[in-house]
Amino acid sequence: MARISSAPVDFRILFEKSPGLYLVLDTGLRIVAASDGYCRATQIQREAVLGKGFFDVFTDDTSRPGADGVVNLRASLERVLRLHRPDPQARQRYDVLRPARDGGTFQEKYWNVLNVPVLDDDGSLLWIVHCVNDITKSVLGLDTEGSRLRLELDQQVAIEHMRRANEELAHLDSLRSGLLRMARLSTISMMASALAHDVSQPLTAAKNYLGALRRGRAARGPADPRDEELLDKMAQQIDRAGEIVKDLRSFMAVGSTVHRPENVADVVADSVRLAEAAVRSADAILTVHADPALPKVAMDRVQMQQLLVNLVTNAAEAMHGRPQRAIDISATASGDALRLDVADTGPGLPDTVVKRLHESFATTKFIGMGLGLPICRQIVKEHNGAIAVAPNMPAGAIVTVTIPLRAAHA
Repeated sequence: MARISSAPVDFRILFEKSPGLYLVLDTGLRIVAASDGYCRATQIQREAVLGKGFFDVFTDDTSRPGADGVVNLRASLERVLRLHRPDPQARQRYDVLRPARDGGTFQEKYWNVLNVPVLDDDGSLLWIVHCVNDITKSVLGLDTEGSRLRLELDQQVAIEHMRRANEELAHLDSLRSGLLRMARLSTISMMASALAHDVSQPLTAAKNYLGALRRGRAARGPADPRDEELLDKMAQQIDRAGEIVKDLRSFMAVGSTVHRPENVADVVADSVRLAEAAVRSADAILTVHADPALPKVAMDRVQMQQLLVNLVTNAAEAMHGRPQRAIDISATASGDALRLDVADTGPGLPDTVVKRLHESFATTKFIGMGLGLPICRQIVKEHNGAIAVAPNMPAGAIVTVTIPLRAAHA
């Protein structure tokens, strides 16, 4: 009878010696592990690439027109970072740079690619496993029946991938339309509220001055009936203007927001999709940590998306030209509240802006017209929450939003 070894399993050796072509990346897209098969297929030395950025090691052949391997791979990995879902790529051309001893030229290569997220128990992204299958022989030798069958399979996978991409684009377009409408409504609401507030003060002062004028005239004896008639008309017009301001405030207070139980992780994921252009423009890395076990929270979905998009966009804009460009969104339960943190590695918010966080027209880069922070504050206020800003050591800022965890069942 064979004796079973009690020696512990070395999983790193097990991974490295596996026959598959695997590479492991951290959330900063740095290489942390590679299988022997991957090293052989891509002609790299494991010790030479560990700790390096994926796209510092693998580059396109710039002498080949239309080379898009880096663009396609980066887009796939960014989708995994955002959505925490596997992302397949069928038949990608990604040429391999031969070692200097073999001429240092690029070798034509074709791959099927699957990028798979590895999550911890609370849904946070730990690593990405980059799995590839070398199909170069099948692509370049299309004269065999097996090659044709594999090509048909690749095409089917590509079609399915395109279908999913089109569905995601349609969903994103719907999100953007809703966000645009909410942005317009929020801007109008903020301006109308400020206007109503500013107009009500001089109206109150005018009414007080009119009362003082009447009391002064009464002290001097009987007034001319014609003067009294004019004063009455002035009072009526002041009251009418006050009613208009009151109606405006009531109309904007009603708004069109609807609070429903929402899945927090889904709201965060949609917000990340909407802010994707700003993150890509800053060439930043965005990571998301949203606990999938969070209960549904009563909120206005579009408003919360607008809040997160504002914060992520501002963070991305602030990091242009910075050596480190990273944004992290986390959603957790903190006591009886939902806590949303948006952290960046930018220059941080100036003290003057932080001190004016609750002013109506604090100057920021969020949307323009100085309305970004007030709109965020108003959204948080409508959810009975709070917003605060703190430094993100060693560089950057953390904006924290908390709203009551009013859990509800679907």
